[in-house]
Amino acid sequence: MPNRYKSRIIALSMFLSCLLAAMPAQADKNFVYESARTLGMGGTSVAIADDHQALFTNPAGLGLQQKSSYSVINAMIKQNEDYSKVNGKINNLSDEDTSRAANFSNLMEIIGETGYQAWSAMSYYMGATGFGMAAYYHDSERFSVENPANPVVKSEVYQDAVLTGSIARGFNESQILFKDRTIGWWGATMKVATRKMTEQSYYARDFAALTPGVLKDTDRSGATLDFDLGALWQLNNPWQSSIGLFVGNVLSTDYSEEAGNLERQFAIGTSIKPLTGPPERNKKLILAADYWENGDDRTALTKLRLGMQIELAEGVHLLGGLRGGYPTAGFSVRWHDLSVQAATYGEELGQRPGEKEDRRYTASFNLEF
Repeated sequence: MPNRYKSRIIALSMFLSCLLAAMPAQADKNFVYESARTLGMGGTSVAIADDHQALFTNPAGLGLQQKSSYSVINAMIKQNEDYSKVNGKINNLSDEDTSRAANFSNLMEIIGETGYQAWSAMSYYMGATGFGMAAYYHDSERFSVENPANPVVKSEVYQDAVLTGSIARGFNESQILFKDRTIGWWGATMKVATRKMTEQSYYARDFAALTPGVLKDTDRSGATLDFDLGALWQLNNPWQSSIGLFVGNVLSTDYSEEAGNLERQFAIGTSIKPLTGPPERNKKLILAADYWENGDDRTALTKLRLGMQIELAEGVHLLGGLRGGYPTAGFSVRWHDLSVQAATYGEELGQRPGEKEDRRYTASFNLEF
C-alpha cells in the first residue's frame, strides 16, 4: 500500500479514536431512525446505505444514488409484546378520591412488565448528485411497573422532530485497500432537532393521583443543531465488499438543561455479497456486520449487530440477523412505488446480554417516487 494511503488511514483512525474517547460515560437517551428493513437485518446499515437509511446512519451512502427519488409519506409503528396489556391498565387509572386501591390493583397486574410503543412519519428527497434532505417526526412512550415490595411506576415519553440536510462526495482518487482497488465517498449531515419529553417515577403514595394524562404529558423541551459524518468504501473484488464508518451527533449538543443532549455515537460496518456471478445473482444475498458504540458500559456483544438480506423474487426480500445477541427477522416487499416492510427484533433492557429482552414488532409503508 502506498505511503500516502497508509498516512490517510492512520490519520482517520486517530481522528475517530479521539471522538470515541470523548464520549460521555453517561448520556441521555437518544433515538436513531432505523427502518423496518434495518431492524430486520439486525440493525446493520453503516456499510449498506443504499436507501433512505443513509440520511440517518451514513450520509456517504448518498453517493450510491443513481437517480433522484422522493417520498411524500414514510410511516412506521413499533410495539412490544406487552404494550396492549400495560397501556390498557394505564388507561384505567383515575384520580377520584376512592381510586387509590383501584389504581394499586390495576398496576399490580402488570408488575415487572414494560409497555413500549413508537410511531413516526417522514418525508425525504435524495438526489442523484449526492444530496438529500428529510423531515422526520418520532413519538415514543414506555411504561413499566417495578419492585412489588415498594411499587414504582416509570414513565418515559419522547417527542422528537428533526430536519436534516446531507451531502456526499467521492474521494478524488481511487485507493488500494486490502489489496483491492477501492472507490469511496465521504458524507456529512446537518440537522436541527427539537424534543419534548418526560421521565418520571411514581411511588405507591402517588397512585391516587395517577391518570393517563399525568403519565403521558411532557414537561421538558429543547432544541439543538448538530452534525453527522460518514465514509463509505466499495472494494473491487468478487464479493463487492463495502466498509462504512459513521460518527453521529459529532458535537453532542444539548437540547436544553432539562431535556438532555444528542448522544454522540460511533459505528463501523462491513457488508459483502458472497454470491459471485452476474449482477442478478450477486444481489440475491447481502451479509453485513456493524459495531455501535456510544460510551455506555454495556458489553461488546450487546453492541454487535449481524444481518442478512435474501432476495426471494424481484422486489421481495427476506431479512434476518442478530442484535445484541437476540434474533431479528422480517420481510420487505416493493411493488412499483409502494414499499411495505415488517420486522421483529429484541432490545436488551439489562446491562448484560440475555439479562432482559424486550421483544418488539414493527411495520412500515413508504411511497417513493
